[in-house]
Amino acid sequence: MRFSLTAAFIGATALISTVSADFYNRLNVDDALFLFVDHQTGLMNLVQDYNPDTYLNNVMGLAESAKYFNVPTILTTSREDGPNGIMLPELKSLFPNSTYIARPGQINAWDDKRFVKVCNQKDR
Repeated sequence: MRFSLTAAFIGATALISTVSADFYNRLNVDDALFLFVDHQTGLMNLVQDYNPDTYLNNVMGLAESAKYFNVPTILTTSREDGPNGIMLPELKSLFPNSTYIARPGQINAWDDKRFVKVCNQKDR
């Protein structure tokens, strides 16, 4: 039986990965927050990487995960009265009691003081 350098490398990598797993903090639902920023009907039409149905399914799959794990969720939109359109109705109806911030026009959500305040709260 021949012991190869590749097998040694794979074994060492496996050993290192199991040891290093103890040195970081794992994700915890209690320390998590989902932010749905600008998932709007008008902006959905600008996505070119996916067709609209695939994009909506991906967003809703992520949203369903947040709902399933009962993770606090914040929804925010920019300029709903303009071409960006309203928040995706499916998304908004999934989180009827979540914090919802309709930004009047700030492109960057972090420029809205209300959004920053809600994201920094410990109790959501």
